[in-house]
Amino acid sequence: MELANAVGVAPATASATRGPAFVESVLAVIAVAALLPSFLRLAADDHGRDRRFADAAITVGGLPDAVLPSLCASYGAFAEPTVRDRLCRRSELRTSRAPPDAIPAPVAEAYAQAARAFRRPLAVAEARRAELRLQQREGLGDLLGLGNAIAAIDADLRPYRDRYMLGAGEGAAPLPLACAFELVRASLARGTAEKDVAPANALLVLGAALDGHGATSALASLALFPRAPWPPPGCSTFALPDALAAGAMVMADARQARVEAAKNEAMRALLRTAGWQWAAGMLAGLVLVKLSRGRRVAFAGTALALTVWAAAAWLGRVPWPFAADRAFLPGRDEVALNTAPAPFVLALAGTALAILLASPWLSKRLQTVPQTLASRVGYPGLIVATGLGWLLLLDLSANGNFNNRYLALYHHGHLWLGMLALTVVAFVRQPAGRALARALSTSGALAERVRHRLGSLPTMAVAAVAMTVFVAAVGALFSNVPQLTSEIGRAWLIVGASWFFFLRGDPLAERLARRGGSLVSLARYVAPLLAVVGVLVGVQLVTRDMGPLLIASYGAGAFVAAAVAMWWQQRTGTQPTAFVLAVAMFVAWIFATTFGLFELGAFHEVTAGRLENLAAPLASANDQLALVTWFQRAAPADGFGLGAVPWCGYAGALGCPGVPAQIQSDYTLTALVGAFGWTAAWAATIGCALWLHRLIRHHGRVTRGEPRLIVAASGRVVNDDQALLSWLAVTWVVLTLCQLAVTVAGNLAVLPLTGVTFPFVSFGMTSLVGNMALLGLAINVNRGGHG
Repeated sequence: MELANAVGVAPATASATRGPAFVESVLAVIAVAALLPSFLRLAADDHGRDRRFADAAITVGGLPDAVLPSLCASYGAFAEPTVRDRLCRRSELRTSRAPPDAIPAPVAEAYAQAARAFRRPLAVAEARRAELRLQQREGLGDLLGLGNAIAAIDADLRPYRDRYMLGAGEGAAPLPLACAFELVRASLARGTAEKDVAPANALLVLGAALDGHGATSALASLALFPRAPWPPPGCSTFALPDALAAGAMVMADARQARVEAAKNEAMRALLRTAGWQWAAGMLAGLVLVKLSRGRRVAFAGTALALTVWAAAAWLGRVPWPFAADRAFLPGRDEVALNTAPAPFVLALAGTALAILLASPWLSKRLQTVPQTLASRVGYPGLIVATGLGWLLLLDLSANGNFNNRYLALYHHGHLWLGMLALTVVAFVRQPAGRALARALSTSGALAERVRHRLGSLPTMAVAAVAMTVFVAAVGALFSNVPQLTSEIGRAWLIVGASWFFFLRGDPLAERLARRGGSLVSLARYVAPLLAVVGVLVGVQLVTRDMGPLLIASYGAGAFVAAAVAMWWQQRTGTQPTAFVLAVAMFVAWIFATTFGLFELGAFHEVTAGRLENLAAPLASANDQLALVTWFQRAAPADGFGLGAVPWCGYAGALGCPGVPAQIQSDYTLTALVGAFGWTAAWAATIGCALWLHRLIRHHGRVTRGEPRLIVAASGRVVNDDQALLSWLAVTWVVLTLCQLAVTVAGNLAVLPLTGVTFPFVSFGMTSLVGNMALLGLAINVNRGGHG
């Protein structure tokens, strides 16, 4: 069956592209200009609600590097297993040294460095206060202003001393840390038996306290420590475990305050510049997508895209999205532009240079043909979707749940990574499509060879064993990363279904459909697609990832219905009947899947909770749906407006008793209603569905979706390089429409909430980057349909 029939468009000759390309540019500029004023309104208050992005008056800088790894390597083998397992899990233990009898020099130096770090802000502030008092005595400047400045310094110093328990002693560290250090030193100097674990315990936990390790408090109350012969001066109220626990809290607080100060500074800058960064990024992406449509630009264009986004990361201080534990690793460390780029920026620039140097050699061996846009609204629609999502993120960070105040900062990196993926894939879509087709063909040939080698063994049994092994392997390797398994499962279904439909366009498939009895022929025809669906269902069940499973189930129904319709048309030649059969099967599949969800969902704990929440939102243990429903009904017709949305409700309770914390991911429709009103939210939802359809609507004009293409001018039969790419685009759009329908239905209490994102408006990293990459395959089409 032709690809045009699958997307509802008859094949036609591609028109000239200069006019549509101009319309695309105009629509993109209009979209940017329409949303930019909303960003500027959010930039008016860069400190956020309750001044959440205002820094503490004094922070501690210059704290020592971690000392625990070296202590674990030297003395971890002598500590008791509880301490060793909690603190030295990633360290290589050495047993050649004797148990500790004194504090090692590196630990003593780290302690002295910590003491200096805590005292440095006091020295600076006191020097400044002395300078102001001198000016005051000599009558220099405004006396009232000088007095106010001195009072402000005193007001800052008092809470700083209290927060970190700093006494008046010259060079003294915070009291609990000083007591812990002196108590451990005294206990080690006292000596102990050779096999006693207490000294090693004390030294390791002291190192954990200096590092601000989170397990210090628990270990301080459980581990065996030596007893010091006398308490140091000022430490009579501290036992060693108490001093270690309190010292670790002080160090952790100081380190975290420094990190939060850097994040607060970055958030203030982001609120001021987010609109301009977004506008510049969208326009830069438009230029790159237009350049990707040229001839032989795959590798030089990839190098250009990497360079552009590396420069964007450096200029905008974009956080590295793969940083562990949400660490803040910006594109450059300091605000000043003369700061060196971060390592990941240099790595991108180096990769771009290597590709650029190799591009003349690679371009000659990998032929590409010019491309054209798939839809006039393709890229402008992306601008609108990401702009709405970015506005919601900024407003939620500035005015929503305090614990999510850095949400926009993290998703800044996700949007940057998504744009990088989109533009790179747009440049390499032709070589990538051919490489994928070659890899799948090779895999199919190998599978056929294995089947012939096995001979008498039933093919279905071998396939079932292979599917079971694959599902078990994926479940064992990725059981704790649901975001990754969701995207892997979706990619599996997209690639598998696309390859199935691509091969079913071959004339050999028509003979397969006509051969044998109806049921046998149908089973043989759709068996590969059913195997793909079976593997996906198995993986989702093993990893207990029920939300993506529901989406995949709906999408799989569309694919199976289309496959049966293709079989019927190829067998009987009646297209209208095939269309009616496909629609009827898909509707029946939707009802059966939804019925199964409500009837069998109780066997899964999370799904049962969501079903209970759907049936009785006010009585269930989870009140999220009740909060969402209240928020939707309380919103005015045109929304509360950015900066005025009551994300935390109207109650004066502590925390944020309003909408759920994940409002920007699972409940994006509700967030749109609150910010912009029901009309705008429905316009965004319906517009997203229409935009996705427009992305694939014209693919049928440049390809029939079959492996081979007859060139009219010469009568030659050549490979249709566009066909597989178009099938990938079609299957991706079908799944994305199912995702959109499920998340909207969950927000409207039609289906239980499933934890899936609103396409392109929600900025979950794996979902956004995966969608951006697949959009890069769909946003352009080959001129002529083959290479």
